[in-house]
Amino acid sequence: MIISTFGCKPDPLEYARPSDLAGTIYTQLESMGNFNYYLQCLDKTEYKTPLVKGGSWTIFAPTDEAFEKFLQEEGYASVDDIPSDRLLDIVQYTIVTSGWNTTTLTYSADGAGFYAGSNFRRHTQYTDTLETMNTEDYKHLYVDQFSPPPGVYTVEPSYGKRKAITYFLDAYINAKAGFEMSDYSFIFPGETYTPGGMKVFEANVSQTNIVAENGMIYALDKVIEPRINQYKNLTSEEYGGKYTRFKELIERFGFLRLNRNQLNEATGVMEPIYRLNFLTGITSNNLPFNPYDESYPKLKANINYDLSFGTGLAVPTNDALEEYLEGDSILGQFYDSYDDMPLDVLGKFLSSFFFTDFWSLCPSNQGSTLNVGLQPVDYSIDDVLDVKMCSNGLFVGIDRVYTNANFSTILGPLLLDPEYTIMLKAVQELQIDVALQSRGSTFSIFGIKNDQFVDIADPSSITKTISVVDYLPDLSAIQLAVTENGVTTYVPANLSAATTAEKSYVTTTLKDIVLNQIVEKNVDASSNNYYQTKSGEFIYAYDNNKISGGGNIQLNDPAIILSARDTDNGKFYEMSRPIERPLNFTYAALVNNSSTFSRFVEVMEAAAGFVAIPNNSNDKLVSFLNLSRTFTLLAPNNNAVNKAISDGVIVEPTTVNSLPALEQAIAKQNLLNFAKRHFIQQAIPTDGITSGSYQSMYYGRVIDFVPVYDEYLFENNHATSNLTIKNQATGAVITETGAVTNLLSKRVVIHEIENYLN
Repeated sequence: MIISTFGCKPDPLEYARPSDLAGTIYTQLESMGNFNYYLQCLDKTEYKTPLVKGGSWTIFAPTDEAFEKFLQEEGYASVDDIPSDRLLDIVQYTIVTSGWNTTTLTYSADGAGFYAGSNFRRHTQYTDTLETMNTEDYKHLYVDQFSPPPGVYTVEPSYGKRKAITYFLDAYINAKAGFEMSDYSFIFPGETYTPGGMKVFEANVSQTNIVAENGMIYALDKVIEPRINQYKNLTSEEYGGKYTRFKELIERFGFLRLNRNQLNEATGVMEPIYRLNFLTGITSNNLPFNPYDESYPKLKANINYDLSFGTGLAVPTNDALEEYLEGDSILGQFYDSYDDMPLDVLGKFLSSFFFTDFWSLCPSNQGSTLNVGLQPVDYSIDDVLDVKMCSNGLFVGIDRVYTNANFSTILGPLLLDPEYTIMLKAVQELQIDVALQSRGSTFSIFGIKNDQFVDIADPSSITKTISVVDYLPDLSAIQLAVTENGVTTYVPANLSAATTAEKSYVTTTLKDIVLNQIVEKNVDASSNNYYQTKSGEFIYAYDNNKISGGGNIQLNDPAIILSARDTDNGKFYEMSRPIERPLNFTYAALVNNSSTFSRFVEVMEAAAGFVAIPNNSNDKLVSFLNLSRTFTLLAPNNNAVNKAISDGVIVEPTTVNSLPALEQAIAKQNLLNFAKRHFIQQAIPTDGITSGSYQSMYYGRVIDFVPVYDEYLFENNHATSNLTIKNQATGAVITETGAVTNLLSKRVVIHEIENYLN
């Protein structure tokens, strides 16, 4: 209305396109004069139009000199001779969405912010084309009920994800701890990285940050083609098939899955499209990551991993793998072939060759190489045969197999021997498997084979025994026969339909049994000495090959050591039977030795120191002990109790109930205090080791709401199987242990003493 009213029109010169504005990418390449071959390639694709008209792009364009070298090396007379598929691949691999300069190319775009130096990749327009896969050529694939029958299938490589192009800039290299500029020459043999420069794979970038109206251009001195992933590289022609055995091993974790149905435009028919997936997961002992995938899940929190990092894969040759198994390796002692290994064993073995960061395999990390499980690997550059930066990480071919901490430590025999799978499952559910691989500790494990879980005392009961009678192949459910008073029931009642409660009982029971087979120190079978297991109970090692827990001693049936295997952090023993925990609580143990302790039993009974156990008339609990801990009872013998009575320390326990109410209450409290003084808050066998000051269960004072327990000084003499108990303040000897020592009851070690504590 204003224009029509006043006759005003915009000045065309004022709004004209500035004459010095750079053209679009296509016209800019034309004007520069040294990208003619690349422009010819663009002309043969659909990508010319967007690069002419607009959008936002980054182009990695080979110069004419780069194309001339490429044409000569490949035997092409001109661009017209390049097969159309290969030409399209080259073009797509040069084009990245959005315009990035040398600073923003390294920005992370993960939503957490923009950080220079984060990225060394951007996704291109290239994706792998569909291909066919004959399962007859993949004999090692994992097969389950969802797998298609043998046949030929159309497979989408790399899950249809766009491949990224890799570049190196100072900002990225300087930001990565553990990666140095000198490492570039290892990754790309014969090439060097110059500070301040830029590389795209092994190509030099002769010009950077060439501004166009719709993006940025980088000039390359080499034609770059799409790179294959780590999995595909295992069968690259230049290797002559020397890494095919490793490919077969990782394919045991591979499986085909239908992804979708897709229209075949050539035939008009809907065709099924499959994907080659891999079982992954460190905690489940599968492959640590998928070497077939172009972009990984977040191995590092809040990071677009496939653009910021790259994994490393160290691959032993076929010969190295076979020589390792045939040689004096722990794996070779259990398996004649890798194909015989269960997937959990194979997964742990392969984990030594998977690395979270590609620079872990570079020279600057020599001597401190950690695999994806953060375990040290004795990797050396001297082992390297081949190196290639693949589309999804670094591939390094090596001529040796590395020692695997999973197998060389005391956990190894459990992992490798299929006869110990139930014990292994219990160890894993106890979450002590990682601790058992620690070289900072020493362990002894007394193995229980699957068929040795027979008539073992139930740790949570003094009347039941348990036996493993059946289990599912994956051990997701295990059936126990639980026998009590001659009657046997089965838990779970139905193995294939086990309830949560039934599984919980089985799991808890087996874990408690297994804890009694592990000692966190070296056990000398000839020592005639006592050792505390991870259950808290004690075992006795004697006669060079016998091991007895409290239950074995009571049954007069020791566990015999059949063989011993040395590991990096202790010994693994093959046993004739399990080591039994004590079968009785303290009450029954004292009653069974009534000729020595009947008077102390009377003291405890009179003081209400025992508590009845439901449905059990033969044993009782000590009322003031928390049996999640372990204790020592310095039990006064009959003479010592009689002396305490004659000294007026306690009343005759059998007369308490006849006393007047007030006197009875006082007498019972004195008797209880007397009993508590003799229970020590530390399990002390006569092992010659456990010495020092320890508190009893009695306290007569409370300071700042904290009980002050009576304390005694212990000297331990293994040679005489004797404990000497002294006054903590004066050092005067109070008493020594008598003839009955190391009487093992549940959670309490009992010693006879010939004088009472006061």
